[in-house]
Amino acid sequence: MSTTPKVVSATELDNPLIGDTIQVSVITEDLHRGLDHLVTLGIGPFMAFEVNPQNALELTFEGEPAEFSMILAFATHQNMMWEVVQPLSGRTIYSDFLEAGHQGLHHVGISCNGIPYEERAAELVRRGYRYMMGGRAFNGDVPFGYFQPQDPTAPIVEIFDFPEGFAPTPDFWYPTAPPELG
Repeated sequence: MSTTPKVVSATELDNPLIGDTIQVSVITEDLHRGLDHLVTLGIGPFMAFEVNPQNALELTFEGEPAEFSMILAFATHQNMMWEVVQPLSGRTIYSDFLEAGHQGLHHVGISCNGIPYEERAAELVRRGYRYMMGGRAFNGDVPFGYFQPQDPTAPIVEIFDFPEGFAPTPDFWYPTAPPELG
């Protein structure tokens, strides 16, 4: 960012965009092993979904149309959504992370104070972040995108927008479905 923000208080700058951190995401080669680590901490149950070219639209990687698939598992614990991702096919930021010898914490999801998705994406780009990967998951209902400054050591942020009343049926639950659904 070319202009230094003004400090407004001990917890705030004058240029807020991030809003709330709403998701922490873990990348793993083995979904169940990754989920087990979080379940041990008391996070779960997880709803798991396969995302692939048959149920996602406009998939891109590094600015080019792409075909990739992954399993996403989500759980909400108090005020935080936890996500575990296992890439299945195609090149993604997840598979690149694993191929570099990493597993574990990968990116955070941010609310951007609830501004519309397209405005969030444009503002991230304006602030020097590059669009790495994204698309529209869940039959095109949920736009998502990953952004990072040119410095590869900077954190990756994800933005997404669940529509009002969004409640998809998972492919499976882990470790099991909640009793009210059993």
